[in-house]
Amino acid sequence: MNVIRLCADRKRMICKKSNSRSQQEIGFAFFANPYPNGDIRESKTTISILISLRTLSETPNIQASFLGQIRLKLPANIAFAEELADLLNISRDSAYRRIRGETLLSIEEVTLLSNKFGISLDALLAQTSETVMFHVRQVSTTGFTFEKYLESIKGNLEMINSFPDKELVYCAKDIPIFYYFPYPELAAFKMFFWMKTVLRYPELENKKFSSSYVSGVLKGIGDKIWSLYSRIPSTEIWSDETIIVVIKQLQFYLECGLFEDNKSYKVILGQLNDMIGNIRHFAETGTKSTKPGEQGGAFSLYKNEILIADNSIFFKMSDKRVAFLTYNTFNILSTSNPSFCRSTEDHLANLINKSSLISSSAEKERSKFFNRMEKEIKLAEEHLEE
Repeated sequence: MNVIRLCADRKRMICKKSNSRSQQEIGFAFFANPYPNGDIRESKTTISILISLRTLSETPNIQASFLGQIRLKLPANIAFAEELADLLNISRDSAYRRIRGETLLSIEEVTLLSNKFGISLDALLAQTSETVMFHVRQVSTTGFTFEKYLESIKGNLEMINSFPDKELVYCAKDIPIFYYFPYPELAAFKMFFWMKTVLRYPELENKKFSSSYVSGVLKGIGDKIWSLYSRIPSTEIWSDETIIVVIKQLQFYLECGLFEDNKSYKVILGQLNDMIGNIRHFAETGTKSTKPGEQGGAFSLYKNEILIADNSIFFKMSDKRVAFLTYNTFNILSTSNPSFCRSTEDHLANLINKSSLISSSAEKERSKFFNRMEKEIKLAEEHLEE
């Protein structure tokens, strides 16, 4: 087997070739930089990566997978071959040869493309059904901040909106984040809760909730997120527990004395009730439109009797698929791995088959479902009077 030894501290490559024709390997190799921003830090330990190169028959598949991930990140109106030619400073014919696998990408080309599009090179070495590489969005008080987290959501929605044939499937343990933003106090509370209680922003440590602590920048990004989401055809799976998360958060703040003014608690519950009323309207009409003549995306809502375990999000964009998994409240893992996406799509389809459609039809079941949520809000209002 050919083995490429990559030594980061020496920036050199040694390639040992097998003499056996049956084991002949090809030179699709790359510098596996563990620091995607290009910053290779000094270390006393040599960074050595042993990469077993694929055989000639396998390599085009690896290259096709790599280029496929790049294509997925481009808006639908961008010609992939022209973009590739421009980035690599090659002719369009040369770009097509790379896309077809007739010409192999060089080390320099793979490095440039992986850094440009933020694609993990490790993923190219893990093309089995037992190993899946994920892109991680882990929010913190520095680095990938809450503002950048919201920007990344906006960017993903812009991407899916660029495709003419699209759908977003959301399995909702909590009310999907998109719905909060048209309601100023409610959106401010959720953002404040995430930053203070979950992320533990130091500047909010001794603060009680006030919408003034949530910047206009965050509110502006939130408005754009809702505008984008409202235009995307979506299928959502809710349960009776979906509304409970935000109510429990509000009650926790009330009991801990974390509202500057308890009137805010009642205002927020009022806006939560308005939000549920609007979602009821979306379910009745089958579209996310709040005003006459407004063009909203198609909306399908399913009620599931089984407690939903997590917030799973699935993008369908023509023949492309992306799966998103949440962890630690709202950190996100995403992948376009074909095997994993097929499994996720099958799981969601099975969940939908075991759920009841309550949008457009099933008026009785829909009324009962939304009445229960409105009752939970009413009970939460009475909590203030205790």
